[in-house]
Formats: sequence, structure tokens, C-alpha cells
Amino acid sequence: MNVSKEAMNEMGFDRHIAFNENILQIAFGTSETLLCFDTVQFEDYSKVVSDLFDPVAKAKRHQDEFPTDCKKAYEMGIRLVTGG
Repeated sequence: MNVSKEAMNEMGFDRHIAFNENILQIAFGTSETLLCFDTVQFEDYSKVVSDLFDPVAKAKRHQDEFPTDCKKAYEMGIRLVTGG
């Protein structure tokens, strides 16, 4: 998701996500959502003209948070296939 957690909540995405989780729980009995914030949109920001993004901040956040997000996704995958 290419927004911060705060921006997501301000735009009301949190309510949509909660609604979708509830529908999935009704249909399948369980639901889990993994949210990743302020994600990288381009491999090389120097090749893109956009004033919306701070390439340095994006790179730092990606370096700091992406490994944790990947670990969370891996752990979620284990829970999904093992029922745990």
C-alpha cells in the first residue's frame, strides 16, 4: 500500500479492510490481513518524474521495513497452510 498507516486511516481504508475481513470470516471461518505501508512503487526512482515521492525516504523505509514485511508474509503463509 503506497500510503502511511495514518493516511490509510484518514482515507477510511481501515474500515473497508475490516469490512472485507468480516465478509471473509463469514464465508470461510477465518481471515487475516497483512498490511504493508509506504511501499516502493518503482525499482529506480531516478528514471521516474514524480513529485509525490521522496526517493531517499522510500529507499530507507524499504531497507528498514521490507525484511520485516517479508517475514510477516512468510509467517502468515505458514499459518494459512497449517491452519495455525
